[in-house]
Amino acid sequence: MDTVKLTIHPREESGKGPCRRLRAAGLIPAVVYSKGQPSVSISIAAADLKPALAGGSNVVLELHYADSKARKKHYAVVKDTQRLATRPRLLHLDLHEVDLKQEIEAPVAVELLGIPAGVDEGGVLEHSHREVVVRALPTSVPSNLELDVSALGIGDNLRVSDLVAPDGVVILDDPETVLASVHAPRIEEVEAEEEAETFEAAEGEAAEPSAAGSTE
Repeated sequence: MDTVKLTIHPREESGKGPCRRLRAAGLIPAVVYSKGQPSVSISIAAADLKPALAGGSNVVLELHYADSKARKKHYAVVKDTQRLATRPRLLHLDLHEVDLKQEIEAPVAVELLGIPAGVDEGGVLEHSHREVVVRALPTSVPSNLELDVSALGIGDNLRVSDLVAPDGVVILDDPETVLASVHAPRIEEVEAEEEAETFEAAEGEAAEPSAAGSTE
């Protein structure tokens, strides 16, 4: 994965008021954390941040301080975001500085591919574990890991051990952890479906006499 350049601006003020003013001006408040170093408060233009994060949650950002002439490059990954509960508006960002030559641990989403054969037979697909933690160099952390579930029948499952990680990526989760499974519909679900079908049939029968009477 290539790094993405991002211009950042130092900020001195903190708190709800200053952060609110920054957002009104089109800037997102953020903090950069570095191991063994004090955290740095910054702001990032929302217009720059949106395309920078389009590559996924594990994108590596190449940080450029707007007022700095230093040649040293700083790289960081997103560790936390704060958004509005009612809409996907970004409010705040936490970045952790990384060394491109040192491995990190990061969560990676598991994406299911295909429709299980068991679902066509009436089964229910359960995606019980939606992400795993991997260890890799920052630029080698994948945006997601794919898992083909099309061959799953009723009673079958796929585990962490069924994932195929790219070279240089180690999955740290227990290999026996179930990621996806197909099970038979619960008795309550079957009964609910049967009751709904019976109710619909009864409604149809009740409507026929009135429909017939309206044509006389």
